[in-house]
Amino acid sequence: MNFFKNDNEKWFWLIALIAIMLIAYSELAIIGYAVTLVLFAYAFINPKHGILLLFVYIPVREFVTQYNPALSYLTEAVVFGALLKVFWMNRKTFGKLFHFKNFEYAYFAFLAIGSISALITGISPVLIAMTLRQFLLFYLVYYVVYRLGITRKDLVNLVWIFVWTAILVIIQAMAEKLSIRNFFLPESWQAMALSAKNRVRIYGMLGNPNVLGIYLMFAFIAFYYAKNKLKEFKPLYMDILNVLLVGILVLTYSRGTWLGFLIAAVAFLIMTRKMSVLIDFVKYTVIALVIVVLPLNLLTNFIESTDVGSEKVTNIQQFDVGGESGFRDRIGSTFSEDTVTGSQSSGRLFIVKTGFEVFKDHPIIGTGFATFGDSTTLSNGSPIYREYEIGHKFYSDNQYIQIIVQTGVLGVIAFAAFLLLMLWRYAKKHKESYLYSLTASILLGAYFMGLVYNLWESDIFGLAFFALLAAASRREDFGLQDDGDSI
Repeated sequence: MNFFKNDNEKWFWLIALIAIMLIAYSELAIIGYAVTLVLFAYAFINPKHGILLLFVYIPVREFVTQYNPALSYLTEAVVFGALLKVFWMNRKTFGKLFHFKNFEYAYFAFLAIGSISALITGISPVLIAMTLRQFLLFYLVYYVVYRLGITRKDLVNLVWIFVWTAILVIIQAMAEKLSIRNFFLPESWQAMALSAKNRVRIYGMLGNPNVLGIYLMFAFIAFYYAKNKLKEFKPLYMDILNVLLVGILVLTYSRGTWLGFLIAAVAFLIMTRKMSVLIDFVKYTVIALVIVVLPLNLLTNFIESTDVGSEKVTNIQQFDVGGESGFRDRIGSTFSEDTVTGSQSSGRLFIVKTGFEVFKDHPIIGTGFATFGDSTTLSNGSPIYREYEIGHKFYSDNQYIQIIVQTGVLGVIAFAAFLLLMLWRYAKKHKESYLYSLTASILLGAYFMGLVYNLWESDIFGLAFFALLAAASRREDFGLQDDGDSI
């Protein structure tokens, strides 16, 4: 048992990651379900390890469930196992479990408005529950982590988890890029048709370049923190990992994540006035462009020029034959006339315009959850789509217009209160702790990313952000220190 204790816990997380990959490749549903049940029990017995296991699983979730869908409910099993343990631990002081902060009450109000409105629209409780899962599941991570506490040892374990998962994500991303989406990728993803501009992006094990970018952002923060605060990690290795992460982040061509990351970095720089952060950020970016981005692009271009590579490109671009896919085509087209025209007819501008048409008809509490552009409507449609001539495969790619339509003025007020109360609480105390500065900075970056992505439905963002929020809340409530045994 000593093998899994003290410093050797790092190997536990590597073994856990390898086990998840092997179970996925086995494609045996019975093993997937059995593991889900076992981890529910494990999370009840050891809720901290259960939550940490989510950081192992979530970055590869989309990838492994392509092979073994029976692993799809592992997140829910672990979260509810840990939640039950928190209830059990506090059974003699049950009333304390229902003390909430002002931003939590605002969040509850937002969820209640969206649910009630959906019931009025005639949405089934099952579909409402599916949408609530997206918003509520990772709030429960905050609820659990806040009540369990976070020790320095937990942070070391978390960084080790990021080390193992980041190495795997980086290897897969490079394989995906160099093989032109033909190696170390599920068959369904290999066969996916993409436009020329999207074909050059790395989708990664998270199956989406924007979501991959969010994971890379949090991994970068973990390694930068470890480099400067945790003696267990050699700074040189953390630097190498961060250069690789920045290189892959560039190759996602996720403009929303780039800008969100930049906004968070600038905000953190302003609040902490640590110029070394800016110097390191520039250093990582320049080195990554030279030793990661440029070589990978040159090698990929060479491979694509071969007969085999050319055939693969043709297959991927089967609905966009002749489309341009260079860096300039991807980035330079952002504000081009063609892009704006296309956006007005079927893109983001169309979504916003259509959203406000729906809002005018349902201004008070909206049309309800599972009615407009979320992940639930993507797979199940919506009763309002025919009336507003919206296609079935419709995703808003904008958190705010989705909330405006689905919850109306009252929901917008509640959600805005949730966002702004958190920012106010930690921005005003930014001089007391880097943790408060980081939480406020991530929030500011998230505000922007919500414009171009349904951010609060993202599992990796929800997991990382709500865990960070729990750490900040505990520090505030218990007067803990960043460098002590607990935070």
